[in-house]
Amino acid sequence: MRFIHTADLHLDSPFLGLTSMPKPLWERVHSSTFTAFQKIVDDAIALKVDFILISGDIYDRDQQSIAATDFFIKQCERLNQAHIPVYLLYGNHDYQIVQDTGELPANVHIFGNRVTTTTLTLANHDSVAISGFSYDQRWIQEDQVQKYPSKRNETWHIGMLHGAVRQRQDNHYAPFTTDELIAKNYDYWALGHIHKHQFLNEKPPIVYSGNPQGRHKNEAGQHGYYLVESQGNKLVPQFKPIAEIEWISLTVNALSTSNLAEVERSLSQAIDGKLKNSPFQLVELTIANIEQLSPTIRHLLANGDVLEHLQDQNADNGKWWIYDLLLHQQNLLPSMTDLDEQYWQQAAQEVFTPANIAELTKSLARDADLAAKLTNLDLQQLKQATTQLLRRED
Repeated sequence: MRFIHTADLHLDSPFLGLTSMPKPLWERVHSSTFTAFQKIVDDAIALKVDFILISGDIYDRDQQSIAATDFFIKQCERLNQAHIPVYLLYGNHDYQIVQDTGELPANVHIFGNRVTTTTLTLANHDSVAISGFSYDQRWIQEDQVQKYPSKRNETWHIGMLHGAVRQRQDNHYAPFTTDELIAKNYDYWALGHIHKHQFLNEKPPIVYSGNPQGRHKNEAGQHGYYLVESQGNKLVPQFKPIAEIEWISLTVNALSTSNLAEVERSLSQAIDGKLKNSPFQLVELTIANIEQLSPTIRHLLANGDVLEHLQDQNADNGKWWIYDLLLHQQNLLPSMTDLDEQYWQQAAQEVFTPANIAELTKSLARDADLAAKLTNLDLQQLKQATTQLLRRED
């Protein structure tokens, strides 16, 4: 048996904060979530997998664009023509009441809003049971694992779940414990919701596939899917990177010179040297040892002139683009005493919480687009953006 486990496609993700990009580059970035899933379908057909599992958040929001739904239907139809079944469930981003699925081709099975199990028989007569459910609301605080049946007589039993490990608080996403999953005696758990690919357990494999395309700097590194194959009486997952674009943070030392052209050339050369044979990279560049630079150049670095020039110079290099430039000394808020810094950090911990953001989005219910953007932003991103605003005020 051979199948693909993916999740969190987030088709049509808005890629907030990158609107200053040149149009061709922006179009490449914006289409990257589509490109990633198309690569998965390409691989599924080439490898002749038995089926594909998609564990939630196919779309980036509960109200999908026509472009996103049309694209997804066409990719599923490609799989249909190749006789590859698709088993999917909806997560907290694309939650919906599962009813008529007439738009999707016949090879697509959508799990309803209650835990159900479907069974298929492979060409070698192995039987495969697959259990899962779709979100019908953004938050599900109740543990759903107790509703999953234990393995019985099937050759293989696979669990699909879009959720997060139970925490002391903020258990909004179908919370579970690893021990609960192990107790079901399944052969594989195909998890979604966490965007970094990782194992929670090896025997049996309890696996987050991560999202196939990172959408912001907090989703750096390789992204892709898992190809899972049977070896004897066990299922063995292998990670396959496919992301069209990767996010990366680099730190380079400032060149000891007062010549701006030399500084910019050295920065570009340093990035080229560190990013050999990589997919296209969106770079957050930190410059260290800036005390070696003249006050004039430091000012040009701080006010964004150098960043803008580097972006213009490298817009067409096909390898990387700098989306942010930081100076090493900016780690702390300027002109703050130690006491001010302490109060700021304490206040930030109290303000930037999921509960506060949720409450804010309720008050913005009439502006659905703005509410969705706030909901989708990472808390760390919000904190960093606020910090940047305070720096500007200084």
